[in-house]
Amino acid sequence: MNPHHGRGYARPQDPVMPVILRGGAWTARHIRNNCLRQHCHVLATTFRKKDLASSKAVCARIFIVLETRSRILTHIHPNELAVVAGVVRLGAYESQWLRQPEDWTPEPDADACAQWAGLLRHLLARYPVPSFLDTAWEMAGALVHFERDCWCALAYGRSLREVSGFPPSLSNRVLHAALMGGQGSSLVKALWMAQLRCLNAPPLLEKAVLSSRVSNELSDHALWVRLVAKFVAGDESLAAQFALVADTLVAMRAHRNSAQVERVLGLPLAVLIRHCIRFVAHLLQANGHLLTDAEVMAAAAKNELRSLATTHWPPLLGSEPYACNNSRAQGHVSWSVEELCSFAALKKEGLALGHCVGRYGYRCRQGTSAIFSVRHHRSSDEGTTETTSCATIEVRRRTLKIVQIKAFKNRPANNKIMTFIHEWSLAKGVEGVK
Repeated sequence: MNPHHGRGYARPQDPVMPVILRGGAWTARHIRNNCLRQHCHVLATTFRKKDLASSKAVCARIFIVLETRSRILTHIHPNELAVVAGVVRLGAYESQWLRQPEDWTPEPDADACAQWAGLLRHLLARYPVPSFLDTAWEMAGALVHFERDCWCALAYGRSLREVSGFPPSLSNRVLHAALMGGQGSSLVKALWMAQLRCLNAPPLLEKAVLSSRVSNELSDHALWVRLVAKFVAGDESLAAQFALVADTLVAMRAHRNSAQVERVLGLPLAVLIRHCIRFVAHLLQANGHLLTDAEVMAAAAKNELRSLATTHWPPLLGSEPYACNNSRAQGHVSWSVEELCSFAALKKEGLALGHCVGRYGYRCRQGTSAIFSVRHHRSSDEGTTETTSCATIEVRRRTLKIVQIKAFKNRPANNKIMTFIHEWSLAKGVEGVK
């Protein structure tokens, strides 16, 4: 069924919304105008909440005027504009009303959206407010909201700098450009678009910033402006890393402190990006239990986390697997030692042997440890070879000393495996376990 079906039908002769607000009985099928009918359903559901009981009376005054004088409820579907929620938010600002809803007379020839904008300005505006800021009354969250406070400040002729939470780091030039330009779906978006223009951000960086968490908040404006300026001064090809760095700085502040964020923000851009990737990798590999799913999503963006899984580091003892002469049977290698040089390889080894070597990637990337896999190769008569991981070796890179050897589920390796490991350590100059 078309959700806008019945727009041409008139409203009922007697207002139905006051009945709903009083908790009286009403019949939806008697309302032929579908837009009004859907708003009534939303109204009935909304005021079941006990925390809205105190605002019912003031909201009722607005609803009666809307239903009896305007076309807002009969020509705008709730999917287009949540009028009921908007009225509740207007009711929360009753103390700032300049005029009463009963004194409002909408323009008869204006469309429904223009009439809604007219109601906002009738109640709250002494001075003109840019029309693109009207989305403040559609924003979910607390009834008293930062963007609605800013709308009211402009409507009263006050400076936005008087609004609680407005960042002092935002320049007058940016503020003026945002209000005059009228670009963006909200005040915060408009401010960031103006900020990027003032910083001469290239198109790729502008797109990266506006699609990140930064474009939806002003609370850390000073921090984000410094970060954007650093990316503007750097190579444009690094713009794709902006969201990763921004999300990592938030995670870093949550798991470390603000002082560390300030220190890393002073690093050169390329070094900063590498540091952020290492930090996220460390959290995911060593301290993943400290992160919620939402923080993981926000801290590193899925694409970056996928790239970490394929990250490699240089081998300690060469890229070729080791197989000694005595380990060959009928021309086929039966035992070998292979160095594991990626997160994916460590994870696969840990799953095969049922131990925690998958969490050693951070040590390997930092150059502390090197991980080796002892593998057995069994050849069949058909010419195929089956490879099985039998033990894992951790070697301290600085001293070339074996730190630990673990077989399946951290059990000790058997004599045959230990004999081969001893042979491998002598051939490679690695100090064995005493």
